[in-house]
Parts: sequence; C-alpha cells; structure tokens
Amino acid sequence: MGMVSMIGLALLVGLIIPFQGIVTASLSQKLEHPYLSAFVNFIGGTLIFVIALMFSSASFPTMKKLTAVPWYLYTGGLIGSIFILGALFALPKIGSTAFFGLVVLGQLLMTALVDHYGLLGMPVHKVDIYRVTGVLLLLTGCYFIIKK
Repeated sequence: MGMVSMIGLALLVGLIIPFQGIVTASLSQKLEHPYLSAFVNFIGGTLIFVIALMFSSASFPTMKKLTAVPWYLYTGGLIGSIFILGALFALPKIGSTAFFGLVVLGQLLMTALVDHYGLLGMPVHKVDIYRVTGVLLLLTGCYFIIKK
C-alpha cells in the first residue's frame, strides 16, 4: 500500500477510535458497571482476533520465541485497558471532545519524546520548531475546548 493509502487508513482509524470510548462509556451506564463494559469490549476484540487467526497463516510461537521478546512488548493489552478505563471514567464527565483532545495531546507529547530519542527501538526523528508548534497549537486547542 502506498503513502496515500496509509494516510487514509490512519485518518479512518482516527475517525472511528472515538466510538470505542463513547460506546464503552454508554455500555457502562446500561450495564451499571464500568468493568463489565470494559470486559465486554475486550471479549468482542478477542473474538475478532480469534476469527482472524483462524483464517491466517499464523502459527503459535514456541515458548523460546515468546520468552525472547522484551517484556514491555507484552503491555499493549494493559495499555488498551488503561485507555478504556480512562474513557469510562473521564469521558462522561468532561465530554468526548475534551477527552479525545487531551488523549491526542498526551499521545503527541509522548510520541515526540519517543521520536526524539528513538525510544523502544523506533527510528529517531528529532523534535524541531514545527513539531513544537504543532503540539503548542493542540495544547491551545485543548485549552479552548475545556474552558467554560
């Protein structure tokens, strides 16, 4: 896939991600408990990947391969759980626009550090005036979104 396709895919993902937090928070109210809602969320995701794996050529890795992977690469599910729990508690109180504005701001701040220092094996992309300006503009946007 070309660069335009990847940009389109990233935009599509960005367009649908808010619905994960919104529907999970709404489900939490209907089920009357945030942990039940998060559990249902992850069961749904697990089922999708079980089906995807059934139709893929992937084979289960050996224990040697599993233990050779750095521990922090297994934290994706934990990080996803923290995102869902954050959405369950904060999104209904501050609104979806403020919540996702702050989520994106946090992502940009952290990824600027990851890029600048090449953390977690990522290629180095030094922070420059354009990146700092972009982050400051988003910070300003979040201020206006939250300000009452």
